[in-house]
Amino acid sequence: MEHERLTEGTRWLKLGCAVETAVKAADSLAALTSDLRVGTVAPNQALEWGTVMMSAFGFTSAGKAELVAARVGLPNFRQYAVWEGQRMVAVAALYFNGECANLMSAGTLPEARGRGAQTALLAARIRDAAAAGCRWVVAETGAEAPGEPNTSLRNMMRAGFELLYERVTWSWHA
Repeated sequence: MEHERLTEGTRWLKLGCAVETAVKAADSLAALTSDLRVGTVAPNQALEWGTVMMSAFGFTSAGKAELVAARVGLPNFRQYAVWEGQRMVAVAALYFNGECANLMSAGTLPEARGRGAQTALLAARIRDAAAAGCRWVVAETGAEAPGEPNTSLRNMMRAGFELLYERVTWSWHA
């Protein structure tokens, strides 16, 4: 694709499974450490949710937290957080689309990683998808590369997700 001035970028994986498969797997996933709790995000917590989301991925430029926080409270969206005391340390979102639920936008602050936050957020969203009558859950995450494991991918595979397809992002250069 070099003659088209395109270069291959990040590879993304689309995963999915039946809700009933994910619910069974969620019941066996590891629990949060005892100093953390998971729950849904209220509209008055939107900016904190957006700030944690963007900070977890290193996006700290002005306006990004407000941009993603604007989804909190929208129809068919539900946001989740893990709290350590009164402080949000991990966040995620779920989008309901008929019989399918899309698990999206999940991140944990670096200092809170390795304590079960994303596993708990994954299980909470799966259970809510089942309670809402969804038949399928889907998600997307980056592909693993040599020396670059992806814990999100591994968590989803433990929760019963299967690879549906892989896609490449392409960058055009003038």
